[in-house]
Amino acid sequence: MKTIISILTFLFSVSMAFGQAVSVPVSGKSGLVGPSDTVSITVHREPELSANGQLAKDGTISIPLIGSVRLVGKTTSVAEFLIESKLRDGYLVRPDVTVLITKSPIRTVTVNGHVTSPGVFNLPDGEQITLRKVISMAGGATDVANLKKVTLRRGVNGKSYVINLKDIMANKTQDIILQKDDFIHVPEGWF
Repeated sequence: MKTIISILTFLFSVSMAFGQAVSVPVSGKSGLVGPSDTVSITVHREPELSANGQLAKDGTISIPLIGSVRLVGKTTSVAEFLIESKLRDGYLVRPDVTVLITKSPIRTVTVNGHVTSPGVFNLPDGEQITLRKVISMAGGATDVANLKKVTLRRGVNGKSYVINLKDIMANKTQDIILQKDDFIHVPEGWF
């Protein structure tokens, strides 16, 4: 009986290793799909359904059979599940999809005003960075900073917002997730 269990365990291990080896990405990376990212979509065992390219301005990419699929703002694993669901809906029995980000434009935000080290900061790919975090990346606010009137100008649409960073730091208000090309100004406080 022990021999049979050992053999079954060995066979299970070999089959799992083989299954994992098939789906391991060769290049690219996982993470959050951003605007203007270039992605590689592989439909295993169905190479004619695979797609590669930069997302369109609306955050979509065209995939054979299923058409445009919106990927922006989704993690690669959520994108895989979404595409598999669409392929399962009348096309394939058990689709196996891998989505990889092959190229991301550099995402930056600018912090100026009364912080220790003002400047332009790169946002890590696939990671959401908050206002509180980027102020920390800039060395924190100076002693004369007015944290109740921090200005955030969105790079996407140019709209400006006045934010009470003190409330965010005290967990009274939700922190703000930054976007590419955002501009943050920390003003001087009036005493």
